[in-house]
Amino acid sequence: MSQPRFEPTAEIIDWTTYQRAIISKGRLVSSKGLVAEIGEVGASLLSLRLPDTDGEVAGGGDALTWEYPHPLHYLMSKGAVGGVIGPVANRIAGATATVGKRTLKLDANEGENCLHSGTRSTLYRFWHLTVENGGILAQLEMPHRADGFPGRRTFTAHYRFNDEGDALELTLGLRSNRDTLANMTHHPYWNLGGGQALTGHLLEIPAEGALALDEAKIPTGEIIDWEDVGADFSKPSSLDLGRGQYDLHFVLPDDRPHNARLSYPRLGRSLTIESDKPGVQLYSRSGGRLEAPQGSAGVGAVENLPEAVCLEPQLHPDAPNHSSFPSIDVRAREQYEHRIVYRLNW
Repeated sequence: MSQPRFEPTAEIIDWTTYQRAIISKGRLVSSKGLVAEIGEVGASLLSLRLPDTDGEVAGGGDALTWEYPHPLHYLMSKGAVGGVIGPVANRIAGATATVGKRTLKLDANEGENCLHSGTRSTLYRFWHLTVENGGILAQLEMPHRADGFPGRRTFTAHYRFNDEGDALELTLGLRSNRDTLANMTHHPYWNLGGGQALTGHLLEIPAEGALALDEAKIPTGEIIDWEDVGADFSKPSSLDLGRGQYDLHFVLPDDRPHNARLSYPRLGRSLTIESDKPGVQLYSRSGGRLEAPQGSAGVGAVENLPEAVCLEPQLHPDAPNHSSFPSIDVRAREQYEHRIVYRLNW
């Protein structure tokens, strides 16, 4: 048996200092030379890089996700870049949901609706990072109703590479002392082409169809077929932002081989996303410039972000208001878990 070219490692290192406080990040190296970095803000995936083309330098190759240079970009910028979204991803109509007999009034941060649990979600909080079980464990304690949701909750996000060194595994968890809601996901922005346009990528989603959405992108409850979606990703198809941005939720069968597969044939690269949840949100961004965070001297703008696509495994949006959707209820002291695998080929 051949020995791994790289020694797998997991460590916490200093990233930067801001207002005299040291801000850390986690760093993982796989046996095949992939390198992932995880931040304190939002437990974000700061970076996922290939080895260099000669296979000699771990993380010395192309970045596969958007990268921001400073923690304040993650803390103060919109877009959920690389972050762990909780407790509830996606949209809740009217920023209203019910837990038991209690009606929750949530943060309406997208018109009248709540998106990604509002402005007080897990995305915009500092998580605590440690090394555990060969990976990076991020933990966050959130008080009862601190974000509008019930329960004193412990959130966890555990990142690790598999033994083969070709997949980043992410396990998301939540435990609450009260009945609550949970539909967590992860929000990296992918570009497998070294920053080239998304038109060179192919996307395949083995879905039964997509949720019909109203003008506010709230599900109507109906599932539409590929012809009505306007883009057929049941087979590998090109992403074309010239036709507009994507923001769609796909419904997956139980016997699916994976949730989504993104490839960049010209460089022989592919990303296969596996999850135990029966939905995936497709979202795209055209890239460009991210303005500097306001009031943060010395933290500049981010230039030349490439076109990118998000593929977010999850249960269906607005589930509390649709009895036909899988429930996102979590009972007190019950362990919620969501396992995601990002399997890479290059």
